[in-house]
Amino acid sequence: MLVDELNFISDSLKNRSNIKVLNNSITSGNISHAYLFSGNSIDFLTHLAYSFAASVNCEKKGCGKCRICENTRKGIFENMIVVEAEGPILTKDKITELQHFMSISSYSAGRKICIIKEAELMNDVSANSLLKILEEPPDQNSVFILLTEEPASILPTISSRCIIFDWDFIDPDGTKIFMDKAALYTILDEGIKSMLKSDSSYDIPLDLSISIIDFFREQLPNEDSFRKEQVSRLKDVGATSAEAKKFEVTLKSISKKKENKYYFLGINLVFDIITTWMKNII
Repeated sequence: MLVDELNFISDSLKNRSNIKVLNNSITSGNISHAYLFSGNSIDFLTHLAYSFAASVNCEKKGCGKCRICENTRKGIFENMIVVEAEGPILTKDKITELQHFMSISSYSAGRKICIIKEAELMNDVSANSLLKILEEPPDQNSVFILLTEEPASILPTISSRCIIFDWDFIDPDGTKIFMDKAALYTILDEGIKSMLKSDSSYDIPLDLSISIIDFFREQLPNEDSFRKEQVSRLKDVGATSAEAKKFEVTLKSISKKKENKYYFLGINLVFDIITTWMKNII
């Protein structure tokens, strides 16, 4: 199975169990209509979803060599659509786009698969639109795979309609990827305790808001050196200056998107805390 070949999945009991369940479902053909894959790297989650989707439609259950496997793992298979936010929010327009794709006739035999990247970026309108689709899929051959680094931000009504798989990943150097959640919880605990002790001071929630936003910003690695290294490698294999420049712009765009995402998540958390605090004051 293709999922077994992914070298960025760490060797843990949880991951082995996940892989076993997915492989059994592929072998038996018992494929659910909705999955939720969570982990600390959207890129790894995407590659994982591609490999799973390829195995689902491959006649040999994931040979890795046929046209279906090759094109699906590249994200260009005709029976698959990949939906992602163009900014900090995954809007209803994107959900409408996937709904249209999943409702039309298949281009080839097999299941139609929709992969939703960074599903936590859905706003309430788009999330409710997706919920309706998950409740009433277009047909039995429709498969939805939601990918998220922040599973707690997904509406419970959506999560409850998915089979959930949480994954541990490793980076190319073998280091486990993680966010320092303990540090975030410490910031929240101390801030909330201070807010509970004070009935009228606006400085406390403001300071907590700033601390949370700063925390999310600090989670972003400095990618300048990585970007320069990648561009240099591209030039070494014969890329023109124009091609290298275009590639650098793409990498900068990806970095900016990550920054906007963490800022957006931080603002949402701040808003929830301040709203709760104001309700208690009132």
